[in-house]
Amino acid sequence: MAEKKRLPPWEEAKLVFKMQEETRKRKLLEEDMQRRRGRAKRVGPNTSDELEENRKRLRALEKLIEEEDDR
Repeated sequence: MAEKKRLPPWEEAKLVFKMQEETRKRKLLEEDMQRRRGRAKRVGPNTSDELEENRKRLRALEKLIEEEDDR
């Protein structure tokens, strides 16, 4: 069986750097996918408590706008 030849240090460094870059890119891609997945979960319908809170805030804003228009 043929013996493995040892790579020169500069070739080994190039390979190590390439592998580290691929690992970093894969990690960034995975983080991006997780962020997108997390945002996608919130797209669905809100809970009834959230809807009621939004209605209250909307009424308060409408009241403020009416008061400013009356001035």
